[in-house]
Amino acid sequence: MLMAKPKRKHRDLPPRMVRRTYRNAKGELWEGYYYEHPRDEDGKRKLTPLGDDILQAKIRWAEMEGRNRKEAPITVDDTCVSATYRRYMLWAKDRTQSGLTLRTLGDREKYWKVLEPVFGTVPIDGLQPSHMLRYFDARSSKVSAKKEIKFMSVLCNWARARGFMIAPNPVAGITRQMKVQEGRDIYVTDEMLALVYKHADPIIQDVLDLSYLTGQRPADVLKMRWSQVQDGAIWIVQGKTKAKLRIDVVGELATLFDRIKARGLVGMTILADPKGQALKAFGYFRSHFDKARDAAKVEADALGVPFIRFQLRDLRAKAASDLESMSHARKLLGHTTENMTREYIRTRVGERVSPVMAKSFSPLPDK
Repeated sequence: MLMAKPKRKHRDLPPRMVRRTYRNAKGELWEGYYYEHPRDEDGKRKLTPLGDDILQAKIRWAEMEGRNRKEAPITVDDTCVSATYRRYMLWAKDRTQSGLTLRTLGDREKYWKVLEPVFGTVPIDGLQPSHMLRYFDARSSKVSAKKEIKFMSVLCNWARARGFMIAPNPVAGITRQMKVQEGRDIYVTDEMLALVYKHADPIIQDVLDLSYLTGQRPADVLKMRWSQVQDGAIWIVQGKTKAKLRIDVVGELATLFDRIKARGLVGMTILADPKGQALKAFGYFRSHFDKARDAAKVEADALGVPFIRFQLRDLRAKAASDLESMSHARKLLGHTTENMTREYIRTRVGERVSPVMAKSFSPLPDK
């Protein structure tokens, strides 16, 4: 395979990945990413679109690199875990067959990078429950360890169903013993949010408002486009669950959209940096959000008020917690049942209960 030449521009991107920026007839800016193939016999260079989201584009780039790289064949008697993983990924990357999202594929490739040095050369039928517990105990990040071991369970179930593994799944029944706090339990108070909002620039204020008012995950908030606003609502397909919903553009949400449009420079995405480029989870957003939180912490300490350096994703739980109707909160978050929403909120603020209305046990008055 030909090696890619050193980059002269787009040095923040992987080899063979390029960025293109266009301005449409309305003057709106669009930024997209492409996989740049080697030149063909006629000297022409083909570009394969990777999308306009940098994280998803990098996952697609990795898929393209994998297709263009010749892999060593898997032999019939190669029964180690690495061989099983390679078989699994050949199946998983055919998304019409596996049904997996690009996000899931990227996560599982990330898990394998730390699992391979430990389990790669072990025969798949030689895996034992004790191996999993020892891995969990030795791993510094217990949350990551549990996610990685759960993927090992997925891999083993897949292999057993296809005859690549005969032994029982070594992960079955042991993850309950791996005690970790997987969910977040931070509730962003109005005072905490107000302090960050006070020290944030207008673009970060837009991010905070849009995240709180819509209650969506950060990845979905940052990708929202003006083209999704139709018939008085913003149409959303959640990236994680594919849940579909329409949020009415009324009240403060309508005011927010008018405020953004009034600045004059409007990109294809609702949230954009000062140049009109789509706002990403890093770069401008990260640095300016960090500055706002740092300044808020300094002021909170000076005032002697509690402050937690919350994350953008914590506003989703705040939005659900602040709604009086559980049914409304469930629909806004895209949950399938109210129990899911109730448990989601309970881990943040706890369940509100009334005290016991018992008779008084104070001493009887003297006669």
